Amino acid sequence: MKLILLWVSTFLYVTALAAQPADGPTLWRDAEVTQFRLPLATWGKAPSLLKEKQYYALPEVNLKTYPVYAPDKEPAGYLDWLRQQDPQPLVDYSKLKTDADWIAAGREIFYGRELPRFTGSEHNLAMIRNPQVLAAYRLNTTAEGVLVGLRYVVREKGKVELGTDTCAMCHVQIRDGKLIEGPANTHTPFGPLMGDLTRRYQQMSPQMLDERRRKHMREDYRVPFLADDPNLKIADLPAEEIAGLYDAHPLGVHGRTNTSLRYPVKISNLIGVADLKYLDHTGTARNRGLTDLARYSGMIGDVTDSLTRYADGPEGKLVLEHMGLGGGVKRSPDAAWFAVARFLTSLKPPANPNTVDDQARRGQQVFARAGCSGCHPAPLYTNNRLTLAQGFTPPPADRTRYNVMPLSVGTDPNLALKTRKGTGYYRVPSLRMIWMDAAFLHDGSIGSLEELFNPDRLKPEFRSSNWHAKTPPRAVEGHRFGLDLPAADRAALIRFLKTL
Repeated sequence: MKLILLWVSTFLYVTALAAQPADGPTLWRDAEVTQFRLPLATWGKAPSLLKEKQYYALPEVNLKTYPVYAPDKEPAGYLDWLRQQDPQPLVDYSKLKTDADWIAAGREIFYGRELPRFTGSEHNLAMIRNPQVLAAYRLNTTAEGVLVGLRYVVREKGKVELGTDTCAMCHVQIRDGKLIEGPANTHTPFGPLMGDLTRRYQQMSPQMLDERRRKHMREDYRVPFLADDPNLKIADLPAEEIAGLYDAHPLGVHGRTNTSLRYPVKISNLIGVADLKYLDHTGTARNRGLTDLARYSGMIGDVTDSLTRYADGPEGKLVLEHMGLGGGVKRSPDAAWFAVARFLTSLKPPANPNTVDDQARRGQQVFARAGCSGCHPAPLYTNNRLTLAQGFTPPPADRTRYNVMPLSVGTDPNLALKTRKGTGYYRVPSLRMIWMDAAFLHDGSIGSLEELFNPDRLKPEFRSSNWHAKTPPRAVEGHRFGLDLPAADRAALIRFLKTL
């Protein structure tokens, strides 16, 4: 059954791609964009995205980037060779004829489309050539020494810049030396990495701290539709307190744009994303097919989401200069993001090292008996519905329109209520490939399945295995399902879940 569903899903996505107009797929149509985003709980309506004419008026960019190597693995004369290169296109879209062509192009963009707002300075170039910094930041590194997620950019001949945060930065794992594309990066400590950068900026100068951290934080995290926005106040804290908040982010979690330094979010596994009805842990956008997935990828990769309005007045427009986008926002060709979407839908789960044994079979019975399949039915192990954040009551019409379950699992509601991703809902997650996770619940506040089903996590002295050493103990509430099972049943349930 799983194979049949996967085949049907892939067939539908490929068919949708093939059915696009002869002059190329179209990403941004007003009629589709209008229904793309869900309303935000505190504002009461969906954020305002660009209109079709505005989107296609943005200048287009298709710039080739190059791998960044660890210093001891870098080919001889590599930087000198880069300085001799002319700016070139990343992908020649006129040559995409077959489905395999589209997938290959999407993979190139997945690894090579750098987020334009984070093109680095000479200081950043020096840092990534420092073995001590690299050891501390624990970036994913291939056997060939390529630092996954970083790219060199040649915008003009003779000048090499550092670009960061490609899709692969957050959505690649390396296990036993093998690259696994799609799952969350659970190796790089993104929070402590940002904390270290904050301290470095403070050491350089107050101006550097303000330009490279405080201003970014004010725009990345502020929520214009909140009357008393808690996110704005964080940027004014002393540098060490800001760094300490970053340090507290566990592995597999990222305080990315539109979330919050206080309310970061677990990095999603993109394998199987085609099967999900909603995108983001808070279900911010519908996933009705290839176009929605392509559009969402482009909003992140091209940072066109920075042009989204989150309030009716002037404060609803984000300040691009404060986000490092003073030069404006450029967009990639539509074909680029359709290629990325096709690449993502082509990803397959890696071999699961956990075999089905007698204990796992017993755990499957526990799973059924405990009612877990109500929210997590096979074969997707999600019912693809939304569940209420604690304290949120949606308009009655929205309960039906968005297939909302009439319950809350009681997890921390702040991401869903106090950020620009705050729909008031949480997406019921799929349990497939849960064995690859190092962070559980939407905020990654639990470090293992064993901890998730341990009643001790409800005690104020609890500390998760994935927390920073300086993070104080606290209870982790919510999702109490399974906590009252006998110890043997809990162990069997965990064994079963690891086989999915």
